[in-house]
Amino acid sequence: MGEFDFTYSVPANFNKRVVQFLQQFGKAHVAQAFQRCEYEYEDLGLAYYAGMKGDNWNKNALDFTFEGAESDIALLQSFDSVLQDAIGKALKASESGLLVRKVYYFASDSTAESTMIPPSNEERLNADMAAAQSVLDDLIQVGERVCLNASFTASSSENSINDYFRDMLSFKGYNEVKDQTRHGISASGMDAAEVDILLTKAGREIAIFEGLKLDSVSTVYIDAHIDKAIVNYNALGTATFLVAYVNSADFESFWKRYSDHVRQYDFPLQIKRPFNVLPYPNAAARVATLILTRDGFDFPVYFIAFKIS
Repeated sequence: MGEFDFTYSVPANFNKRVVQFLQQFGKAHVAQAFQRCEYEYEDLGLAYYAGMKGDNWNKNALDFTFEGAESDIALLQSFDSVLQDAIGKALKASESGLLVRKVYYFASDSTAESTMIPPSNEERLNADMAAAQSVLDDLIQVGERVCLNASFTASSSENSINDYFRDMLSFKGYNEVKDQTRHGISASGMDAAEVDILLTKAGREIAIFEGLKLDSVSTVYIDAHIDKAIVNYNALGTATFLVAYVNSADFESFWKRYSDHVRQYDFPLQIKRPFNVLPYPNAAARVATLILTRDGFDFPVYFIAFKIS
């Protein structure tokens, strides 16, 4: 084969290579969403004439179109550059002569999707986990802005930071972000509960957000928020995010004490997968997760901490 004798064919193991690259990039949840979606591609001919710059001599440009469940498409779209990188490597341009130019995304009909029952509880949990991971990524991005925003300090109120998260999540394209929604049962059991933020898409709950401001590991206060979020507010087993706004001189020490308390906490629901600390997103954020079971229905709970001063 000469220097520019390309096959102009997508490699036979293309799907497997995309999945493996995504996994090696540390994006296993994106790989799972990729596998659940369908795609097609269009060969646009020479990449130069398709507007692509760089090393594209005699190479052709491809546009990909992905279609799938709204949660999967939202996840792929949020990792567009990562997915394009994986696709580009999987195409083996030096042999195939193919380059990825652009990726388009289309969500399946939401009405059909909302009535579709997954074939197994495990697949349903995997889909919920993929959607929750997308929410987590958005929360981390918003949290980074909070940490960098000088207007949020130890004197900021819990509600003011909640409001900022609510507004930023709206800008990120969530269909509905309801603040202080009366939802569930209050701690006293006598009235409806007030959720800090309830995220929904296509009429379906996708996340419950409970914010709490902490100067120390106040166990009574923390326990009350955990109970409210996973029991009082959460009749459906919705992915739950407990987000702590932390004012502590030694953030790492705080996180260790906080994690130790959550590990030892007597959860009122069965623990399906134990508390697990995830890789640190940055110096001012910490994340951990576990999976609880409500009446045999598994759902993820995330514990997030941001250092605000």
